Amino acid sequence: MTTMDIQELHRHAMELADKADFLKTQEKTAEADDLYRQSLKAERDAAFAAKQQQIGEPTESVLFRSAATIAFEIKDYREAERLVCLGLSGNPPVEIANELRSLYDAVSMERNMTEMTLEYASKEQENVTITIPARERSLLNVLVRKFGWTCAL
Repeated sequence: MTTMDIQELHRHAMELADKADFLKTQEKTAEADDLYRQSLKAERDAAFAAKQQQIGEPTESVLFRSAATIAFEIKDYREAERLVCLGLSGNPPVEIANELRSLYDAVSMERNMTEMTLEYASKEQENVTITIPARERSLLNVLVRKFGWTCAL
């Protein structure tokens, strides 16, 4: 596969993702998810082809980051983790590496919260008091939103 082929695959993947984003705003979730899956396949193929052709950085890590972001969007957390790790396995620029690490953190949190939600969905409700440092307030907001908690600050 040539560099031009890789660029074309990436362009096609981004067009599909853009169409999926639009469908999502129109609340056509099933159609959007189908396009996201097609986009993921194209972007993943581009990333692996770039790695195989040894295109180099930052192209390889950017393609893996993009594919991981799409996988995260469709809640394929295991695939997103794998793609993030592949993106970090090269020698990405610091900024891209930090973005990949942030994405990995987001994927891990969502995966863990999904598992917790399934585990605790059938349990009784109870009042709980927690103390979170002020700098972690955004984490509290995510937990409140994810679990439907009520929060008194």
